[in-house]
Amino acid sequence: MITLGLRYPSQTVIQYSQYILGKWLGRFVGLIYIIFFLLIAALATRDYAELYLLLMPETPMAAFIAVSLLIAAYASVQGLAVIGRAAEILVPIIFFSIVIGILFNTPNMDLLQLELALDDGWRPAMVDAVTQLPFIGIAVSWLFFLPSLRTKADARKTLLLSIAVLGLVIFLVSITIVSVLGADAPVISNYQFFWVFRAINIANFIQRIESLFLISWSSTSFLMMTLFYYAASASMKQWLGLKNRLPLILPIGAVIFLLSIVLFPSYMELRQSFRLDRFGLIALPIEFGIPLLLLGVDYVKAKMQR
Repeated sequence: MITLGLRYPSQTVIQYSQYILGKWLGRFVGLIYIIFFLLIAALATRDYAELYLLLMPETPMAAFIAVSLLIAAYASVQGLAVIGRAAEILVPIIFFSIVIGILFNTPNMDLLQLELALDDGWRPAMVDAVTQLPFIGIAVSWLFFLPSLRTKADARKTLLLSIAVLGLVIFLVSITIVSVLGADAPVISNYQFFWVFRAINIANFIQRIESLFLISWSSTSFLMMTLFYYAASASMKQWLGLKNRLPLILPIGAVIFLLSIVLFPSYMELRQSFRLDRFGLIALPIEFGIPLLLLGVDYVKAKMQR
């Protein structure tokens, strides 16, 4: 993704795909990415709403979705710089909360549970690990955001470091969930870490700090929702050849609103949609396959032109 982006440092995938594959096939690829950005925004929006519905079950789902999308729409109108500033504030809070959740649960950890979790061998554990690949691949957003970087020389190092840190966090959180809740705890369920937070009790003084989890997880979902809301609207502007994306903000918000409700009739359906044989079948080809295809075709074209 980075190699492809650095070959066209001033263009997004919506633009250079038309140069590499031709106008119509390139526009089709661009449309695939726009739909994918909308899908990710819908997933993040519904996940955000489900978390608050867990705490306030009497509130209508649509209310949580509508309020979160209105805030995301405002941030999207303000532009990428505002989203970046929000990330500067929220990402340290997210990491602080995760560290607290792990460290404060040290007395509750039973590492023998890790052995029990591997009673069936390494294969199930590796399958759970591979399940995370589509979410790591959300770095595909770099195909769109790379032209916005002031310094592109460090893009490769930054992306690889980000993926390494994300992998480490997933690893540590999964170990904490299993060692605290038991070998049967489904580590791929987003809210298992919430129950890990509820298990914290230091000398009957530090307890009931699950609000930190709420802040952390809702911040993660909100950043993801806002980022892909912006990406979808800005990509659509480029795809349609418009000069201004403001007329697209509300219609795209309405599409995300409908997708977040229609695609996931229930909480269990939302959880099932994250499976590798569902979301993965869509995400992996888009995240890894299409960029590889574009890079290969571009490389061949460059060779032929020499």
